[in-house]
Formats: sequence, structure tokens, C-alpha cells
Amino acid sequence: MPYSKSRSRKAFELNLKRLKELSKTASYKKSNFSYDHQNLVCQSAIFLACASIEEYLKNFFEDFVFELGGNSAVLADIPENLRALKLLKSQSSIFKTFILNGDESKSINAINKAWSNYEVTEDAKLLTNQIKSSDIVGTKKYPSPKNLKVLYNRMGIKDVLNQIAAKGKKDYKSQLESFLSVREAISHQAAPTVTHSDVKRHFKNILDIVNQLDRVKYSQITKVSSGLYWPC
Repeated sequence: MPYSKSRSRKAFELNLKRLKELSKTASYKKSNFSYDHQNLVCQSAIFLACASIEEYLKNFFEDFVFELGGNSAVLADIPENLRALKLLKSQSSIFKTFILNGDESKSINAINKAWSNYEVTEDAKLLTNQIKSSDIVGTKKYPSPKNLKVLYNRMGIKDVLNQIAAKGKKDYKSQLESFLSVREAISHQAAPTVTHSDVKRHFKNILDIVNQLDRVKYSQITKVSSGLYWPC
């Protein structure tokens, strides 16, 4: 089954196209926009593009879980790292309490009450609500290199930026950090000057990055699960 763009990637690309057109229109001399207005539009395009990457990540995993549920997936169709993460999170507070106070009886009772959490280890069990999209994304949707590494590892994809760099033969990490540094400066510091040329350059890079991220997820999902669950 050949690769096809995910629904979330299609929406991401449409949004970036719209932002790029707004930046381009503002940069025209005939637009009568002042230099400050042009700068504000271009700064906003960068800031909103970052938010669009976050939406791409969140929406992708929402769509993936929806496709799993809608196509009667069993837990064996879920990447093992994701199932292990769900089990870890469901038990972590119990073991933290045990380590802190050493109350074995209380900890055993807590585990007994949470026994249903172990359903996630049963391969043949039908997926219902054992795993949700929020279990995958959590607090990691901001597209920093560190967050992407953690997020994609949950899907069983190790060192995702290194993987896509090897395939695309580009330093995607540096490109992403360059884009995010502008976004951070706009958000938290004295906002830098941003031109339409800057927008075009950064957009070209992040479109390529999302292309590679989408493809590596496709490869993993079709290998571990099935192309049936690819949210295209």
C-alpha cells in the first residue's frame, strides 16, 4: 500500500498555504501596508505556523485512535511502547507512594483496585477506551526536538529526527530549532523583524519536516498495525 498523506497533514498544508498567502499579500507595495504592519503579519505567520504543527500532531493521533476504534482493532495492533506507557502511567502514583511511605498493604490494595489497567497487556482484547489520544500526546505537542523524540518513541519510533535526517539527508533538527527560535523570540522576547522571505524559507523547511514525520509514522503504523488504520 503506497503512502498517502494523513488527514492532519493535508489540513496542516492548507493552513500554511493560507498563512503564506497572507504574508505575501501584506508584503506587496500596492497593499499600502506600512513596514510595521508587514512585520506584524509575518511574525504572526511564524507564530501561527508553530501552532499548526501542534495541531497536526494532536489531530493525527486523535485520528489514529479513531481509526483503530472504528475498525475493531485489538490491543495487539497498538505499538508496544504505547501500551507500556499506559500501564506505567496507571501504576506510577501507586509505586511512588510505596517508595515514599513503604506501606505495602495500602499499595497492594491500590493495585487490586486498579486491576483493570492490566487489560492493556492482553493482545486479543478489543480496543475500547484503554488507550486514548491524550495518552499519546499528553504535554508533548509543542514541536521541540526533545518533545518529538519522546512523542515518537511512544509509537516505537526511536530518535525520530535522526531517522528522518538519514532519509532526507538534511539537518532537520537545526532547521526546526531555527524556526522555533524565531517563534520563541516573538513570544517571549523583543520580537525580531520577520520578512516574507523569512516566512517562505521557514515554511519550506517545516513543510519538509512534517512530510518526513508523516511518512515515518506511516511506515511504523503499517508495519506494527495495518494500513487499515492509517488516517488518510
